[in-house]
Amino acid sequence: MTHTYSIGIDAGGTSTRARLARGHQTLADGLAGSANPRQVGVGESHAQLERAIVRAFENAQLEPELRECAVFAGLAGLATEIDVSAFLEYPHPYSRLEVTSDALLALDAYFSGSSVSGSRGALLIVGTGCIALARASDGTVKRRMGWGFPLEQGGGADLGMQAVRLGLLDWEAGRSSAFRDPLEHNFPSPRALIDAARGWSAGDYARFAPTLLENARLGEARAQKAVQDWVSRGQTLLEELKLEADVSEVGVWGGLSESFLEFSALEFERLEGYVSARQTPLEEALARALKRT
Repeated sequence: MTHTYSIGIDAGGTSTRARLARGHQTLADGLAGSANPRQVGVGESHAQLERAIVRAFENAQLEPELRECAVFAGLAGLATEIDVSAFLEYPHPYSRLEVTSDALLALDAYFSGSSVSGSRGALLIVGTGCIALARASDGTVKRRMGWGFPLEQGGGADLGMQAVRLGLLDWEAGRSSAFRDPLEHNFPSPRALIDAARGWSAGDYARFAPTLLENARLGEARAQKAVQDWVSRGQTLLEELKLEADVSEVGVWGGLSESFLEFSALEFERLEGYVSARQTPLEEALARALKRT
């Protein structure tokens, strides 16, 4: 079946980005909120995908023609085949919809892309969450973390939660600090913060991750220790996967990747086997959607 439009989507734990193309001509991108079905539910996940697609049409100054779209999406929260099936069973308006996990999409994009075959490596993804993956020579995927909030360590939610905890300790002890200040600016008391945090999502905590990272850059001892642990944990995940999948190249992707590489260089001088991404997940998603037209 032929389609007028192809759409690639990269949907992480915080935002959803859609790229619209007609033929091989890219027209525009559209942005929406989190489409992680484990966080927002399957219905809201579909709504965020559609919102990003409609905004891409609007940015291209076109009327949305959803029934003329072949969509390929990588979504956070699709950890199992059951997750994928449940998502695809939900009604949608597109001519075709295919999905995979955002982590698998990023892995294939980083080391292969649509035009490179046989290239493998271990990838650490540090965004709102954290997961490390590598594809072995037999095609099986080895992985670490990716447990979801609040279990996993190493993502922005985890770093932000550490910053909030430090701020609460300082606030209760009557100490002024860079951790306490952003909390006190938004909440009248520690108890008010605690009550509000009971309903926080991973994204709510992730907004405090920059506080931890900036304090580490400024030399605050507790922040430096937390960041050192973060980098060491990520390095360990990559080294384990290199051995398990028998690969030599490593990569780092996600919203916190630049910070991870920055602090990794300070702690370890260099990331052994590091290579840059050959393609972004959004580019890979669009390439896969184009193959279906």
